[in-house]
Amino acid sequence: MSVKLNYCVLMLLLVLSISCNDSVNQEISNDKSVKTKTFPPEIMIDWWKVIYKHVAYQRVKPPVASRIYAYIGVAAYEAALPGMEGYNSFEGQLSDLKDLPRPDPTLIYDWPTVITHVVYLSTDELLKSFIHGSESDFKLLKNKQLEERKKMVESEVYQRSEKYGEILAQKLVEWIQKDKFDDTRYYSSFKIPSRNNNPQLWEPTESTADPCEPYWATLRPFFLESGEQCHIPLKVPFSSEPNSEFRKYMDEVIAYDKNLTEEQRDIALFWADDPGETSTPPGHWTYIMNYAIQQEKFNLEQAVSTYAYVGVGIADAFIASWYTKYKVNLLRPKTYAQEFLGMTDWEPLIETPPFPEYASGHSVVSTVAAELLTDIFGENYSLIDSTHVSIGLAPRKITSFRDAALEASMSRVYGGLHFMFAIDAGIEQGLCVKQSIVDKINLRKDNTLNISKK
Repeated sequence: MSVKLNYCVLMLLLVLSISCNDSVNQEISNDKSVKTKTFPPEIMIDWWKVIYKHVAYQRVKPPVASRIYAYIGVAAYEAALPGMEGYNSFEGQLSDLKDLPRPDPTLIYDWPTVITHVVYLSTDELLKSFIHGSESDFKLLKNKQLEERKKMVESEVYQRSEKYGEILAQKLVEWIQKDKFDDTRYYSSFKIPSRNNNPQLWEPTESTADPCEPYWATLRPFFLESGEQCHIPLKVPFSSEPNSEFRKYMDEVIAYDKNLTEEQRDIALFWADDPGETSTPPGHWTYIMNYAIQQEKFNLEQAVSTYAYVGVGIADAFIASWYTKYKVNLLRPKTYAQEFLGMTDWEPLIETPPFPEYASGHSVVSTVAAELLTDIFGENYSLIDSTHVSIGLAPRKITSFRDAALEASMSRVYGGLHFMFAIDAGIEQGLCVKQSIVDKINLRKDNTLNISKK
């Protein structure tokens, strides 16, 4: 799906009054153009749907999916930003994001046209490892959206917007390419530490499974200083002794497995979010965002703000979680049951994923997403989550984002994948990541999060 930008056009654009801005507080609002908030959010919702589909079909791993969603969210936000009064750029706030080109404030632009170009070209970069160049879904959506804009705006405005979108996308792609993701594709094969004399260590529970993204914590975070920033050390010492604290947590997992209620089973399956069937946890929470955005009748300004803010939070949650997972490197309940309980045939309800147990990634990511969404949409926010109807799972009612996050967390105990202390640690880590984004990122110039304010 590789796209080559027309550099002659881009150089010409530099002559057409594109300026650079290296200050997060500099006013870049364009008063000549129709404001971003004038437009509905469907332009982005349609992009999320097609991206979600391909992330699922291509079995993209959860950390990688979070990276895709975060960068596309930021790209759309920066594309729409000149038409948004009262909002700050992420430039100077997210790691290494600087010198973004800005449109001429004396000229008219069409922000949906800019967004379509920026999102399309960013998607091309982020999915180049997964999607064949002949893939048409993305081109069809791009062409459909642009044809609609050509009917709505003057030719000169459309062409100017198209060119600005291309030059902005090129700068954003350069930023994306420097996050060390490509480097980790070529690192030498990860060597699983030996469990000889170290029975507490993790090993894959499926013989054909390779460790999932063992170098993920080396990626450049969005706002965290590093993955280590929110590390939660293991608080329950490993033991195979029958009366130990650790054994009690294992007994709890087995008890759930033996006495699982129909509701608990439904929860475990609903939040499993396996690659291949779904777009994994970051995609699930993006769909939840979509439902809330549509339910609240958010405009395009509110939508891109929500996607970007929550998206970078989820992405850094994965970096923090994966640092702790491979730092502690704790075995899974399946390994414990088979080796220390003599339950050689025991299998959890949900297939054990190929990465260490501690802490629960579902708990970290869901806590961050839920806390940020609560800040935006409010406490006790209700919606119907139909994300997995396509794979035969009934919709579930969400009565608050925090309750949904707790349900997602507990699903991993019900499914036999985590000890309860890993859930607690994951929630603690998620709260740390959430607070870090609140402390670091000023989305609005009034230092509030009034995204939902009409």
